[in-house]
Amino acid sequence: MEEYKLIDELFKIREEDGIKDIQADMSFLKNRVKGVKREEIESLISCVPQANKEKILSDIDNLVADYNIMLAYYNKKYYKQGFEDAVEIQRQCK
Repeated sequence: MEEYKLIDELFKIREEDGIKDIQADMSFLKNRVKGVKREEIESLISCVPQANKEKILSDIDNLVADYNIMLAYYNKKYYKQGFEDAVEIQRQCK
């Protein structure tokens, strides 16, 4: 159990270091993302009745939120898994 606390603490430290790289990430992604804006979607569905329009926009927002949650989950899971593998390899090499 103590091992997992250490891994969690190391992950938090690494996560904080990652914040420093945000500008570089934004620069990298700027030319790779599709750049669809909510305003453009609203314009495209302007002829849809208001109640349906609100439902469509809400569903799109929820879909994006779901993807963000899944990405965050998998990023953390596989980062920790890789870190655990590295620790185990280092331990076995001693």
